[in-house]
Amino acid sequence: MRFISFGELAQQLIDVWISRDNVEDPLSLYQGVRDRLATNMVLAVINFPVGRLSEFRVNVVRDYSIPTSYEDVPELLKTRLPLLPRGHLHPSVEKAIATRRPSLIAETVRHGDLQTNFEMLALPHQLERPGVDWCLVFGVIHYLLKSAPLRKDLDDIDLAILQLLREGLQMRQIGLRVELSPRTVEHRVERLKGLANARTLHDLVARTL
Repeated sequence: MRFISFGELAQQLIDVWISRDNVEDPLSLYQGVRDRLATNMVLAVINFPVGRLSEFRVNVVRDYSIPTSYEDVPELLKTRLPLLPRGHLHPSVEKAIATRRPSLIAETVRHGDLQTNFEMLALPHQLERPGVDWCLVFGVIHYLLKSAPLRKDLDDIDLAILQLLREGLQMRQIGLRVELSPRTVEHRVERLKGLANARTLHDLVARTL
Protein backbone atom coordinates (compact mmCIF):
# COMPACT_ATOMS: atom_id res chain seq x y z
CA MET A 1 0.00 0.00 0.00
CA ARG A 2 1.33 3.45 -0.90
CA PHE A 3 2.37 5.65 2.01
CA ILE A 4 -0.10 8.49 2.49
CA SER A 5 1.29 11.63 4.04
CA PHE A 6 -0.27 13.72 6.78
CA GLY A 7 -0.74 16.54 4.27
CA GLU A 8 -2.72 14.35 1.88
CA LEU A 9 -5.00 12.99 4.61
CA ALA A 10 -5.46 16.44 6.14
CA GLN A 11 -6.49 17.81 2.75
CA GLN A 12 -8.96 14.96 2.32
CA LEU A 13 -10.53 15.78 5.70
CA ILE A 14 -10.71 19.47 4.83
CA ASP A 15 -12.32 18.68 1.46
CA VAL A 16 -15.04 16.60 3.15
CA TRP A 17 -15.55 19.35 5.75
CA ILE A 18 -15.93 22.01 3.05
CA SER A 19 -18.18 19.94 0.80
CA ARG A 20 -20.85 19.49 3.44
CA ASP A 21 -22.87 22.33 4.91
CA ASN A 22 -23.40 20.80 8.32
CA VAL A 23 -21.58 17.64 9.44
CA GLU A 24 -23.56 16.39 12.43
CA ASP A 25 -21.36 13.41 13.30
CA PRO A 26 -17.52 13.53 13.26
CA LEU A 27 -17.53 9.87 12.16
CA SER A 28 -18.74 10.96 8.72
CA LEU A 29 -15.66 13.18 8.51
CA TYR A 30 -13.00 10.67 9.47
CA GLN A 31 -14.40 7.30 8.37
CA GLY A 32 -12.61 7.59 5.02
CA VAL A 33 -9.16 8.07 6.58
CA ARG A 34 -9.30 6.15 9.87
CA ASP A 35 -7.89 2.91 8.46
CA ARG A 36 -5.20 4.67 6.40
CA LEU A 37 -3.35 6.34 9.27
CA ALA A 38 0.35 5.63 9.87
CA THR A 39 1.51 4.57 13.33
CA ASN A 40 2.83 8.06 14.11
CA MET A 41 -0.59 9.66 13.51
CA VAL A 42 -3.32 10.45 16.03
CA LEU A 43 -7.04 10.94 15.46
CA ALA A 44 -9.24 12.25 18.27
CA VAL A 45 -12.58 13.93 18.90
CA ILE A 46 -13.05 16.65 21.50
CA ASN A 47 -16.53 16.72 23.02
CA PHE A 48 -17.74 19.57 25.22
CA PRO A 49 -21.02 21.13 26.40
CA VAL A 50 -21.91 24.16 24.28
CA GLY A 51 -20.65 27.31 25.99
CA ARG A 52 -18.51 25.35 28.46
CA LEU A 53 -15.34 24.52 26.54
CA SER A 54 -13.40 24.09 29.80
CA GLU A 55 -15.39 20.87 30.42
CA PHE A 56 -14.01 19.16 27.31
CA ARG A 57 -13.22 15.46 26.96
CA VAL A 58 -10.72 13.99 24.50
CA ASN A 59 -11.74 10.67 22.93
CA VAL A 60 -8.89 9.03 21.01
CA VAL A 61 -10.09 7.25 17.86
CA ARG A 62 -6.66 6.11 16.64
CA ASP A 63 -3.67 6.20 18.94
CA TYR A 64 0.00 6.97 18.38
CA SER A 65 1.80 3.61 18.46
CA ILE A 66 5.47 4.20 17.65
CA PRO A 67 7.60 2.44 20.29
CA THR A 68 9.89 4.54 22.48
CA SER A 69 12.45 3.69 25.16
CA TYR A 70 11.45 6.78 27.17
CA GLU A 71 9.49 5.41 30.11
CA ASP A 72 8.42 8.82 31.39
CA VAL A 73 6.76 10.24 28.26
CA PRO A 74 3.46 11.79 29.40
CA GLU A 75 0.43 10.52 27.52
CA LEU A 76 -0.42 14.06 26.48
CA LEU A 77 2.81 14.26 24.46
CA LYS A 78 2.03 11.01 22.65
CA THR A 79 -1.71 10.86 22.15
CA ARG A 80 -3.26 14.09 23.42
CA LEU A 81 -2.21 16.46 20.67
CA PRO A 82 -5.00 18.95 21.46
CA LEU A 83 -3.59 19.41 24.97
CA LEU A 84 -0.74 21.48 26.30
CA PRO A 85 1.38 20.11 29.20
CA ARG A 86 -0.88 21.72 31.82
CA GLY A 87 -3.92 19.93 30.41
CA HIS A 88 -5.48 22.88 28.58
CA LEU A 89 -6.67 22.82 24.99
CA HIS A 90 -4.15 24.04 22.45
CA PRO A 91 -4.95 27.66 21.36
CA SER A 92 -5.28 26.56 17.73
CA VAL A 93 -8.08 24.17 18.72
CA GLU A 94 -9.83 26.87 20.72
CA LYS A 95 -9.50 29.21 17.73
CA ALA A 96 -10.99 26.62 15.37
CA ILE A 97 -13.98 26.18 17.68
CA ALA A 98 -14.45 29.93 18.20
CA THR A 99 -14.29 30.78 14.48
CA ARG A 100 -15.88 27.56 13.18
CA ARG A 101 -13.02 27.33 10.70
CA PRO A 102 -10.25 24.70 10.21
CA SER A 103 -6.92 25.33 11.94
CA LEU A 104 -3.62 23.78 10.79
CA ILE A 105 -0.35 24.22 12.71
CA ALA A 106 3.15 22.79 13.07
CA GLU A 107 4.81 23.10 16.46
CA THR A 108 7.32 21.76 18.97
CA VAL A 109 6.07 21.41 22.54
CA ARG A 110 8.43 20.90 25.48
CA HIS A 111 7.55 19.31 28.81
CA GLY A 112 10.40 18.96 31.26
CA ASP A 113 13.29 17.40 29.37
CA LEU A 114 11.02 15.94 26.69
CA GLN A 115 9.94 17.53 23.44
CA THR A 116 7.56 16.50 20.69
CA ASN A 117 7.34 17.95 17.18
CA PHE A 118 3.99 17.61 15.45
CA GLU A 119 1.53 18.92 12.90
CA MET A 120 -2.13 19.19 13.85
CA LEU A 121 -5.40 19.88 12.05
CA ALA A 122 -8.52 20.92 13.99
CA LEU A 123 -11.90 20.66 12.25
CA PRO A 124 -14.81 22.00 14.33
CA HIS A 125 -18.50 21.41 13.88
CA GLN A 126 -19.51 24.08 11.34
CA LEU A 127 -22.40 25.48 13.38
CA GLU A 128 -22.87 25.93 17.09
CA ARG A 129 -25.63 23.66 18.26
CA PRO A 130 -27.41 23.02 21.56
CA GLY A 131 -26.23 20.24 23.84
CA VAL A 132 -22.83 18.66 23.21
CA ASP A 133 -20.50 20.09 20.59
CA TRP A 134 -17.35 18.55 19.05
CA CYS A 135 -14.10 19.23 17.21
CA LEU A 136 -12.12 16.66 15.22
CA VAL A 137 -8.34 16.69 15.71
CA PHE A 138 -5.91 14.91 13.40
CA GLY A 139 -2.17 15.01 13.92
CA VAL A 140 1.20 13.47 13.12
CA ILE A 141 4.05 13.26 15.60
CA HIS A 142 7.36 13.66 13.79
CA TYR A 143 9.52 12.90 16.82
CA LEU A 144 9.66 12.51 20.59
CA LEU A 145 13.06 13.40 22.05
CA LYS A 146 14.87 14.02 25.27
CA SER A 147 16.33 17.52 25.28
CA ALA A 148 19.11 19.08 27.30
CA PRO A 149 19.47 22.82 27.89
CA LEU A 150 22.81 23.95 26.50
CA ARG A 151 25.10 25.77 28.86
CA LYS A 152 25.36 29.43 27.99
CA ASP A 153 29.14 29.38 28.35
CA LEU A 154 29.74 27.03 25.41
CA ASP A 155 32.38 28.58 23.20
CA ASP A 156 32.15 29.15 19.47
CA ILE A 157 34.05 25.92 18.75
CA ASP A 158 31.58 23.80 20.74
CA LEU A 159 28.63 25.47 19.00
CA ALA A 160 30.26 24.90 15.61
CA ILE A 161 30.89 21.23 16.40
CA LEU A 162 27.25 20.73 17.41
CA GLN A 163 26.03 22.40 14.22
CA LEU A 164 28.32 20.30 12.03
CA LEU A 165 27.28 17.11 13.85
CA ARG A 166 23.65 17.97 13.10
CA GLU A 167 24.64 18.31 9.44
CA GLY A 168 26.04 14.77 9.49
CA LEU A 169 29.77 15.54 9.20
CA GLN A 170 32.39 13.11 10.50
CA MET A 171 35.09 14.00 13.06
CA ARG A 172 37.77 14.50 10.40
CA GLN A 173 35.51 16.76 8.33
CA ILE A 174 34.55 18.76 11.43
CA GLY A 175 38.23 19.12 12.35
CA LEU A 176 38.99 20.62 8.95
CA ARG A 177 36.13 23.13 9.32
CA VAL A 178 37.09 24.28 12.83
CA GLU A 179 40.86 23.86 12.29
CA LEU A 180 41.37 21.28 15.04
CA SER A 181 42.65 17.72 14.96
CA PRO A 182 40.05 14.93 14.86
CA ARG A 183 41.31 13.79 18.29
CA THR A 184 40.63 17.23 19.79
CA VAL A 185 37.17 17.26 18.20
CA GLU A 186 36.49 13.83 19.74
CA HIS A 187 37.53 15.10 23.20
CA ARG A 188 35.18 18.07 22.84
CA VAL A 189 32.35 15.81 21.68
CA GLU A 190 32.82 13.53 24.72
CA ARG A 191 32.65 16.61 26.97
CA LEU A 192 29.45 17.76 25.23
CA LYS A 193 27.92 14.29 25.66
CA GLY A 194 28.61 14.52 29.38
CA LEU A 195 27.04 17.98 29.62
CA ALA A 196 23.93 16.79 27.78
CA ASN A 197 23.77 13.45 29.62
CA ALA A 198 23.81 11.79 26.20
CA ARG A 199 24.75 8.13 25.76
CA THR A 200 25.73 8.21 22.09
CA LEU A 201 26.57 10.65 19.34
CA HIS A 202 23.05 10.35 17.93
CA ASP A 203 21.65 10.98 21.39
CA LEU A 204 23.76 14.12 21.73
CA VAL A 205 22.47 15.50 18.43
CA ALA A 206 18.86 14.70 19.37
CA ARG A 207 19.09 16.21 22.84
CA THR A 208 20.55 19.48 21.59
CA LEU A 209 17.98 20.16 18.88
